[in-house]
Amino acid sequence: MNQLAKKSDNPLPKEIFKKGLELHHYANTAYPLNGTKVFKPFRTPNNEINQAATDTWQKVDELGLYIHIPFCKKRCLYCEYTVLPENTEELHENYVQLVLKEISLYKQLIQNKKTVGLDIGGGTPTALSLKNIDNLVSAVLKNQILDEKFDISIETTPYIAATEPEKIKQLKQIGINRISMGVQSIDPKILEEVGRIDNKTKILKQATENIRNADFKRFNVDIMYGFANQSIESWLATVQFTVDLDPEYITFYRNRYKGTRIEHDSKIVTLDEVNRQYDLAFDFLATKGYKENFGKNTFSKVKGDPGTSAYLTKRVIEGTPYLGLGLGAQSFSDTILSYNLGAASKKLNKYQERLNNNQFPLQDIYQIPTDEVMAKTICVSFYFGYINKQSFKKKFNENLENIFKEEVNFLTENNLMEHDGDLFKLTKKGKDNLTGIIPLFYSNRSKLNLLNYQPK
Repeated sequence: MNQLAKKSDNPLPKEIFKKGLELHHYANTAYPLNGTKVFKPFRTPNNEINQAATDTWQKVDELGLYIHIPFCKKRCLYCEYTVLPENTEELHENYVQLVLKEISLYKQLIQNKKTVGLDIGGGTPTALSLKNIDNLVSAVLKNQILDEKFDISIETTPYIAATEPEKIKQLKQIGINRISMGVQSIDPKILEEVGRIDNKTKILKQATENIRNADFKRFNVDIMYGFANQSIESWLATVQFTVDLDPEYITFYRNRYKGTRIEHDSKIVTLDEVNRQYDLAFDFLATKGYKENFGKNTFSKVKGDPGTSAYLTKRVIEGTPYLGLGLGAQSFSDTILSYNLGAASKKLNKYQERLNNNQFPLQDIYQIPTDEVMAKTICVSFYFGYINKQSFKKKFNENLENIFKEEVNFLTENNLMEHDGDLFKLTKKGKDNLTGIIPLFYSNRSKLNLLNYQPK
């Protein structure tokens, strides 16, 4: 790995902490804040991309896999992800063939390596035909060594789950054992404001019934908070409705305004408001058997099960490398961060052109130094509300407290985080100030970027 940036050049922890709180809509688990600026010195020239990808994935022994499906009935206004405006069966078929080409390019590099999990996300993966989903799963897992905790997780909309019960049953039969349904809100006013459709409570109940009839025993429901004009009553009604659906897991996401069509609304949503929404839901879920540590996003009522897919669990706790396949997908290893074509343009043409020429469809590949790998690994770990110190040492051969001595001291002295065995975890106060804490583990160049960052 490349050497670390000089720690002596770091801004003071209290300075970064304060700025992170000011930019509370932007300083989150998604790292870096501005990749184009921060990673510019590490960008691989276009004529070296294929070799860099080959070198990277040949060296990886264990990885998670992600397939991105960029289709939705309608793009929600809060969505920052790569979603195509067209949504036809003909385009679906064409797209799947392209992803299958991409899989074949990587197969020579990753086959016979341990695979910890497969996530199929989007967009709306279940918009595809069952045949296409099965073809993708079969191709990506062929000749892979599956970890003992390996699973396959897929996302669905309530409408598809409610209206295509046979497809949901067949998903289970082809080996998908975890399903996640995006509910987000049951408030008609909120849904209208963010462009969300087909979320009537009748549809949600039917979708849940169909998922249970398909024998899914690992069922997650996503809900969202932090919207402009979202009252406490509206939020808690969604939480209560979700609990009544009785899923094994409930995940709630704070709305990320960066890069969305409602970014202007971020100015009217305060940190106190989103903290109160989280706290009330956190306390209520605990009374219903969904008890977790402060700051965790996914709440599980299954003992010993964090509720997340195997792919995401290994990413969060151990920083396991992952390979993203599909338009705009991101990949991350111990040495690189890369983005597929379409991540910036949200268009298919260049991704298709590159694959038709039997080349990796990469928009950018950054060969990043150790401090950037550490920063991204730690930022993602806050999805669980803690840093696993043992996993950190295993990955980097360094103690967290040695690398981030000033930051760890600042956090413990201010009762923001505490040591609990192998975990360095958020306190209640830390959870309330999470967006000030996360940037403390940024690289120095990212901290300077944060201090100069100007939201839209």
